[in-house]
Amino acid sequence: MGEIKPANASLSWEKVALMNFGVDFSLWNGLLSGTAEYYLKNTSDILLAYNVPFEVGIAQSQSPSQNVAKVRNRGFELALSHRNQIKKFSYNIGANFSINSNKIVDLASSNNIINNLSGGHGVAKYILKEGESIGSFYGFKSDGLYTQEEIDAGRYYKYGGIIPNAGDTKFVPQRDIAWKEEINDDDRTIIGCEVPKFTYGINLSMNYANFELSAFGQGVSGADVAFEVYQVHPFFHGQDNPRKYHLGRWTTSNPNPHANYPRIYTANDPHTAYNRAFNEYQVFDADYFRLKTLTLGYNIPKSLINQWGITSLKFYITGENLLTLRADKKMKDFDPETAGSTIQALGTKSLAFGVNLSF
Repeated sequence: MGEIKPANASLSWEKVALMNFGVDFSLWNGLLSGTAEYYLKNTSDILLAYNVPFEVGIAQSQSPSQNVAKVRNRGFELALSHRNQIKKFSYNIGANFSINSNKIVDLASSNNIINNLSGGHGVAKYILKEGESIGSFYGFKSDGLYTQEEIDAGRYYKYGGIIPNAGDTKFVPQRDIAWKEEINDDDRTIIGCEVPKFTYGINLSMNYANFELSAFGQGVSGADVAFEVYQVHPFFHGQDNPRKYHLGRWTTSNPNPHANYPRIYTANDPHTAYNRAFNEYQVFDADYFRLKTLTLGYNIPKSLINQWGITSLKFYITGENLLTLRADKKMKDFDPETAGSTIQALGTKSLAFGVNLSF
C-alpha cells in the first residue's frame, strides 16, 4: 500500500504572469526576414511538498502539497530566414536560436529539496534550491582519481569511514577540512544541470534545374546528463552492460589519474560505496548537433513523361540521423536527444528511396 498524504483543501491553480516583446522584420525585398522575441515568465503558487515540523508526526515524503513555490523563466528567441534566386538556382536558409534562464525564486522557507533522479536507484540526485535552476544535479565535485603517491603521502579524504585507494575518485570538499578528515553530505554541491542554456536549429532547401536538396539539423548547448546507471550499475549491481569507454578505466597497468572510470572492485568490497557516491564522474556533457534529415531529389522533365499521361515524377533518397556530433567523446553510444539516468539506444540511421508519381 502506498503512502497516504494529508489532504489540503486550500489548493489552487498555479498562476502565470507573462511579459514579452517581439518584432517581425523583412529586409531587402524579402532577402532576409525573421522574428525576435524577449520574454519574462513568472510562475507562482507552484505545488510543493512543504516541510512540516517533526512534531506533526509524518515523514517528509508524506508532507501535504501547498501552493508555495515560485519560478522565473526569461529568455530570447530569434528566427532568421534568407531566400534568393540566381537564374536556375534558388535556395532558402533558415535558422533559429533560443536562450533561456530558469531560476527558482522562492521555496517559501522550505529547506532545499533533494530527490533521487528518476530511474537512478538512489544514486543520482536533483536539488531544488532558491537561486538555482530546476534540473540541477547535486553531488560531489571530483578532481580526477587518487594516485598512489597521494595515498602514501596522506593527501586524501575519507568518505563513509573508508580510506581511498589509488584509482578511487578524488572528491573535492566544499568545507575547509584537513587531509585524512571525513567528507560528508555537507560537501555536496551543484555539479551540473540537465536544462540546456541554448537550443538551435537550421534548415536548408536548394533547387537547381530539376534537382532538389533539403536538410534539417538541431542541437543544444550548456546541458548535462547524469548516466549514473551505466557508470555504476554494470559493476555494482550486476545490471546492464559495460560500455566501450569503460576499457579506459583505472588499473594498475593504467594508473591514469584522469582515466575514464575509477578503480573496479568486487561487489562486497566496501570501496564500491566510495566510488558509488554521486559525483562528477557520473555527469556528462550533453551538448550535441544532429543532422536529422537530408533529402536529395530529381524531377523527371515533363517533356519525357507527359506523353504517358504523367504530370510529375520525382525520385528521391532520404537519410535520417546520418550525423551526430557530441561534446563528450566518451559517450558515443547514447542518444543525446534523451534525458534521464538510462542511456537510450541511438536514433536509427536510415536511408530510404522513394518515388512521387502524379497523373
